[in-house]
Amino acid sequence: MAKRVFLASMMSGVVLGALMLAGCSDGAGAEKRPPVSKSLQVCEQYLGEANLEGAIDSVSSGERRVSATESSVHLAGLLTREAEEWSQGDLLHNQYTVCRIDFPMGDGTAVIEATVKWSVLTLDMLREPKYAKSWKQLNDQVFIEPETGHPGMRLLVPCGVHGAPAGQQADAPLQLEVADPGLNAKQRQALLSTFARTLVEELACTNDPAVPAQLIP
Repeated sequence: MAKRVFLASMMSGVVLGALMLAGCSDGAGAEKRPPVSKSLQVCEQYLGEANLEGAIDSVSSGERRVSATESSVHLAGLLTREAEEWSQGDLLHNQYTVCRIDFPMGDGTAVIEATVKWSVLTLDMLREPKYAKSWKQLNDQVFIEPETGHPGMRLLVPCGVHGAPAGQQADAPLQLEVADPGLNAKQRQALLSTFARTLVEELACTNDPAVPAQLIP
């Protein structure tokens, strides 16, 4: 009887050990990422998860408040509708905050913010001496303003929208900006480039503009 009890106990221990090993190997020792808010998911979708994580860590490891556009479909719909209703000489364009992260500090609030709008700057204007001083041409379609007067960086990307009036692509390009409390240039350009490439894809720009991954040398 004692032998049967011993054998049963031994078998139970073997099974339990096998289950524990299976559980460990299944996770492969990797840490599970804690759940993130819907707003943070949207921010990561547009700015890149790794890019945004590095930027956040550079600013603060403490409290943060995240807000974002309702969804990518909602944002693309708003921008598309506005482009379709655009007319020559139209100087009123809505600016959309795609992602905003506030970091409460002892002496105020530090902010990372990504915004987009249809610009009143045309491609022809950017080639004029007045604007050429601050706007640099990256390729035949994309312009960058690396210094905006405050920590941040802007891109102008012509994006033709299906159903929009003729001239919209060149005379109302997308203006995208990332503002921050003082990230380094590498971090800033990674956020902005990912932001622009993601939005260009979502809008299905008819001219298929090529936004470089590296915006500055």
